[in-house]
Amino acid sequence: MAIVQAARRKEKLAVMFLDIDRFKLVNDTYGHQVGDLLLRKFAARVRGCLRTGDTLARQGGDEFTALLPNIGNIEDAYVVADKIIEELRWPFLLGETQFLATTSIGIAVYPDNSTNAEELIRCADMAMYQVKAQGKNGYSAFLPDMHTAHLDRLSIENDLRKAVKEGNQFELYFQPQIDAECEKVVGVEALIRWRHPSAGMISPDVFIPIAEDTGLIITISDWVLREACAQLVRLKEEGFGELRLGVNLSAREFDRADLLERIRLPLDEFQIAPELLEIEITESLLMKDVENIVARVKHLRGTGVNISIDDFGTRYSSLNYLRRFSVSRIKIDQSFVRDLNRFSDSFAIIQAIVGIAKNFNLQLIAEGVESDHQVAIPRQLGCNEMQGYYFSRPLPSKQLIEFLRLSKEV
Repeated sequence: MAIVQAARRKEKLAVMFLDIDRFKLVNDTYGHQVGDLLLRKFAARVRGCLRTGDTLARQGGDEFTALLPNIGNIEDAYVVADKIIEELRWPFLLGETQFLATTSIGIAVYPDNSTNAEELIRCADMAMYQVKAQGKNGYSAFLPDMHTAHLDRLSIENDLRKAVKEGNQFELYFQPQIDAECEKVVGVEALIRWRHPSAGMISPDVFIPIAEDTGLIITISDWVLREACAQLVRLKEEGFGELRLGVNLSAREFDRADLLERIRLPLDEFQIAPELLEIEITESLLMKDVENIVARVKHLRGTGVNISIDDFGTRYSSLNYLRRFSVSRIKIDQSFVRDLNRFSDSFAIIQAIVGIAKNFNLQLIAEGVESDHQVAIPRQLGCNEMQGYYFSRPLPSKQLIEFLRLSKEV
C-alpha cells in the first residue's frame, strides 16, 4: 500500500531491516523468557524513535523491519537510524541483569533500489549483513554491489561445503612463537588456509564466519586439530619435540557437549601430551559466562590442555572471567603492539595487562610484532614471548621445519 501511494505521489519511502546483535547470547545465557523480554523492550525503544506514520514489524526471531513512508531522501532514514543507535546506548534491565543490546540496520529506498516490496526488504537485509560483516552496531544503505557480495557468499558457501566434503583443499600454516629473551622458538600457532581450485587462497576472515553460520566449522575444526597434531609428530621426528602448539577454536565449539572428546581423539591417536596443546579462544566466549561453558573450560584444563585468550583487551575484558575460567595465557592484541611507543595509550595498556598477568599467574605473549622497538618495549615491560612478521610470517610445514633448523643453528 505504501509503495502504491508513493508511486502516485512521486515520493520515496525507506525500508529498514534490524537485527539484534548477540541476541543468541541472551537466550543461551539467561533463557528464552528473558530473551522474549528483551525483544519486547527492544521493540518499544525502536518504536519510540519512529514517526507517527511509520510501521515497525517483527519478522521473526530477533529480526525486525521498519517502514518509513514519505521521506525526502536517504538522509531522512539516516536520522531515524542514528536515533535508534543512540537510544540503544543505554542498557536494558532484564530482571536483575543489565544487558547492552546493539543492532545492525540495513536500509533500502523506493524507487532507488527497487519498486517491489519483497525485493526492497531483501535489499535492506543484504545491507544489514554488510553492517554485521563490518563489526555490527551501525547502519548501512543498500548499494548495487551488495547483490554481487550476496551471490559471492552463496557461491563461497557452496564451494566450502564441497571443500569440506572432499577434504583436500585446506592447508595448515604455522607462525613461530619466540622467547625474545633467549631467542628460542617456544611454540607455533596453527592457522588454516583454504586453497580454492579456481579463486586461489581464500582468507579465513572470509570463510570462517560462513563456516560458523552453516555448522561446517565443526568438521573444519576436527580437521585442523588432527592435522596440527600430525604436524607435532613430524616436528618431534625432526628433533623439535617440546614445542607448544596453538589452535584456534570457534566460540560455537564450546556449545557442544562432545568438545572434550573431539579434542582428546587426535591427542590419543598421535600420543601427544595434552600440555603441548594450547586452545586459543576469544573474549566473546568468556562473556557468555554460562555455567556449562565454565565447567567445559575447567574440565579441558583438568586434562592438561592449556587455554589462552586471543586478542586480549579488544572486547569486554573483565577480571571476573580471569578468576572464573582456568585460563593459562593471555595474548596481547596486535592493535596495541602496532601503536606502541613510550607515550601512547598502548604502552599503558600493555603495562596494565602485564600487571594483570603477573597477579593472576598467567603467561603472556604479544602478537603482531614487526619492528625492533615492538620487541624492546614489551620485553622492558615484562613480556618476553612474541610472534609476528619481525620473526616470521606463517609458514607451510616444510618451510617451518627449515626455519626451526636455522633457528637452532643460531
